[in-house]
Amino acid sequence: MSTANFVDSEVVARPFHASGQHDPAHHSGHVVQFYSNDAFLVESLSRFFGPELRAGGSAIVIATEAHRLGLVQQLNSKGLDVAKSVTQGRFVALDAEETLAKFMVSGLPDEQRFGETIGAVLGRLANAGTGERPNIAAFGEMVAILWEQGNGEAAVRLEELWNGLASTYSFRLRCAYPMRHFDRQEYGASFEKICAVHSGVIPEEDYSSLGNDDDRDRTIASLQQKAHSLAREVAERKRVEDELKQNKADLESLVEQRTAALRKLSARLLTQQDSERRRIARELHDCLGQHLIGLKLNVELLRTLPEKKELWVESEELMQQCLGEVRALSYLLHPPTMDAAGLVSAAQWFIEGFGQHSGIKTTFTAPENLGRLPEEVELTLFRALQEGLTNTHRHSEGTAAEVVINRTGGSVVLVVKDNGRGVKQDVMERFRQSGTGLGLGLTGIGERARDLGGSFQLDSDSSGTTVRVGIPVSLTAS
Repeated sequence: MSTANFVDSEVVARPFHASGQHDPAHHSGHVVQFYSNDAFLVESLSRFFGPELRAGGSAIVIATEAHRLGLVQQLNSKGLDVAKSVTQGRFVALDAEETLAKFMVSGLPDEQRFGETIGAVLGRLANAGTGERPNIAAFGEMVAILWEQGNGEAAVRLEELWNGLASTYSFRLRCAYPMRHFDRQEYGASFEKICAVHSGVIPEEDYSSLGNDDDRDRTIASLQQKAHSLAREVAERKRVEDELKQNKADLESLVEQRTAALRKLSARLLTQQDSERRRIARELHDCLGQHLIGLKLNVELLRTLPEKKELWVESEELMQQCLGEVRALSYLLHPPTMDAAGLVSAAQWFIEGFGQHSGIKTTFTAPENLGRLPEEVELTLFRALQEGLTNTHRHSEGTAAEVVINRTGGSVVLVVKDNGRGVKQDVMERFRQSGTGLGLGLTGIGERARDLGGSFQLDSDSSGTTVRVGIPVSLTAS
């Protein structure tokens, strides 16, 4: 095959001037080629190397094995004796990965090692040329291997080192990247950076194979339309995503507000419940209790009638049971010792009764000189004590509990601790995040404590559960 045949096949891939003539120098220097089809890349490279080798120039190919073999076959099929060029030292083919390994250090190409490795080959090729003006054509896809490995920084750095080597050796260089390496929008900046370090760019085969300016202009216009459409689609998607994010934030804010409102409502309900309990306790004690006592006295008088002795004994026992149950119910609703003697006395009474009917060994520790606290503080701490021990009895399966009341740093602190199985971790996590999942009792206690400027803490694991409530008396004392 003649040299003219090589020249004609090479210029097919070169752009036109405005005059319609091909630009023979357009693909000189350091050119990057993007491709989708391997066969097209090999054919393009054969048109790149063929004229140089026929003119007595030299060639260096640093590529994968498949591309090296394909190129040699193409060159031989076009009349070139590649084996002869190898014997003359004008054709050098190297494996891309093996060559990379010679100068890569800590994930980046080392400038000195690169110069020694590639420079030595270029020096030999420069001396091997046989033409009047022997040139060197070079092809490398080491950069594509680095990019495929996810090391884009190293790929760009290697491109820059090739540019630096051009100040010492005269050669035309072509690099190649599969277009599939840039099929995501986020690769746009890296794609532009790669193009920037080259003196020329060859687009993939769909564009390069077009034969005239009119076809290219039509293709460019089509690509621009697609780019505008894609940009509009991206902008629309971003708008929708922003709206979804805003809606999600609004929903989370609404849920948080509703949750806070429910907590406040729970605290108010518990406060109203305490007031109602106190009223019912007084009614039981002052009204029904007094009536039962009067009835008991009448029964004792009636016992003097011997003919009804057994009936009166039975009635007296029933009255005694009614009195006991009314007294216990009244104390549970609102212990009268709280009003008379304060928190410690009420707690002592409740803990003794709790231990008797639950069978759970319960210890109680409190300072002797705690004194009286504001009514709301005493009531909140007492309800926390009730709630903590009630949950221990109902849910923990524990055998022992400990109650401690103490003054710490200007606050009164109540701690209720058991040795039960603890609360499940997913339930605890939900309670920490939203304050829900453990019933209104503990949630309401926490809100009441915080309303008084205090704190509420619940800790639980396989060794047991601890409820800790602290209220600053200095903020609420009258």
